[in-house]
Amino acid sequence: MPQTTGRQKAGSAVYDCNAVNRGVYIADNLDFLRSLNDACIDLVCIDPPFDKNQTFVADQLRPPLTEAERQNELRLLAQWGIAGPEAAADAGIQWPVDHRVRGGYRDIWRWDTDIHEEWLQTLETYYPAVHSLIEATRLVHSDGRAAYLCFMAIRLIEIHRVLKPTGSLYLHCDHNANGYLRQLLDAVFGTESFRNEIVWSYQRWTGATRTFQRMHDTILFYARSKSSTFNTLKEPFSSKSKHQSSRRSVHDEQGKIQQTYTDDRAREKAMRDVWEISYLNSQSRERTGYPTQKPVALAERIIEASTNKGDIVLDCFAGCAYAATAAERLERPWVACDLNPRAWTVFKRQFNKSNLALLTCNDEPAPGQGVLDGPHAQVFGPNELPVPQQVTRPTELAPLATPERKFRQPKAKPVMTDDEMLTELLEFSDYTAWCCGFANRKPDGTVIRQTWNFHLDHVDPVSAGGINEITNRAPMCPHHNIRKSNRLVALREYRNRILAAGEMQMPPDRLVDLGQAQLYAARTYARYEQERLPQT
Repeated sequence: MPQTTGRQKAGSAVYDCNAVNRGVYIADNLDFLRSLNDACIDLVCIDPPFDKNQTFVADQLRPPLTEAERQNELRLLAQWGIAGPEAAADAGIQWPVDHRVRGGYRDIWRWDTDIHEEWLQTLETYYPAVHSLIEATRLVHSDGRAAYLCFMAIRLIEIHRVLKPTGSLYLHCDHNANGYLRQLLDAVFGTESFRNEIVWSYQRWTGATRTFQRMHDTILFYARSKSSTFNTLKEPFSSKSKHQSSRRSVHDEQGKIQQTYTDDRAREKAMRDVWEISYLNSQSRERTGYPTQKPVALAERIIEASTNKGDIVLDCFAGCAYAATAAERLERPWVACDLNPRAWTVFKRQFNKSNLALLTCNDEPAPGQGVLDGPHAQVFGPNELPVPQQVTRPTELAPLATPERKFRQPKAKPVMTDDEMLTELLEFSDYTAWCCGFANRKPDGTVIRQTWNFHLDHVDPVSAGGINEITNRAPMCPHHNIRKSNRLVALREYRNRILAAGEMQMPPDRLVDLGQAQLYAARTYARYEQERLPQT
């Protein structure tokens, strides 16, 4: 058996990858993920179902499946003890359809056929945020969308576990569920792990539509931690941008810096999160016959950005082999998993198209030919999954409690409003200001019983021990209240300053006695309280 991938890092929480390099595992990817060690994968690049609520029908493989390939698939299944569709279902995999029949896959989700009760119980007990999101989705969208999220959630939790601290996840989706998947990833990885929402923009022939043409998919990029690997990729400037040329800075005669641009047009900028990569047309050499196949160039860009040579790439929805082909081109070890044994046939074909030196040791050699030396891949059945040495299960963790939520409490209706207290205090002082004796009078001396020409302010500032209650208020003239502003001064002291400035409107001994005034305010407040509070 080939040497396993991975490198043990002493004194760290990173473990050897116990899956075989260039291993293609035909199994339910949840079983496969659960068989991997903790923190052993550098990059997970997946193109899962999109929850399009339809069944995709693919023509025969391109070129059509040969009888020899068909027999090789049956031979592998027989080695795994699988003799028919029922045995395949019991093993958790799909039975490959006959090469004379159109095949495809179903992207429709239901609770009763696709979701295990154990998944939901695990989420409810240990991942309450994820469980709450799924329940909310049932109300907002449908049971089908919630079932799809449950299917993805239980797998994303395992992907989070198997990623190294330097690892990253790229999840491919489209407009059908990208908003829901973004929230699901926030719940599993944490909002701080989000890096980019990458737009894969392309053009293809379409018919008439009552909406704008949908010409992009979304790739959600999440990092396992702040130390995750990232290599800045470059792209050319626009042909109309002057910045595409190299810049030269020189000092002119006045000593000012002048910048000029050379004829060198090779300058590049950091890559944007909008990627324009051609869609695979129907005649593309990469085409396998699967309608949702993605171009290898897309996976190459992802792998270049988030791995270095020697880093391990995992694709656990690997039917079209696009991530593994890209990893092989870039000299990264890779591991793949898919539900359908036909993936093994597709893998061999795709590597052959790319002129990669990939030999397969599981196939029957041609007559007179032995097993060849060199890089080779192996296929493993559902009963040949890796044996884990270090796996953390949710049952080994303390249950996660939902954070306590606090709400803003409505303020109780005041016993007495500011306007009511101002009116009461002005009545007590015959409508004169407590700061300077300003009087609200007509020319003939008649009192004007209006509050509009007075402000209400503190008698003693809170910082000096005054209470922030309505009984610690005083009617002030606008002039002195504005000048006082936020100065932390008691009204008694402020009166002395007003007197020293020659701004008193009446002799100081005729001003309101503050002690008596505050006692009056307290009694008035008590009277209002007695009248307005409910009687028990």
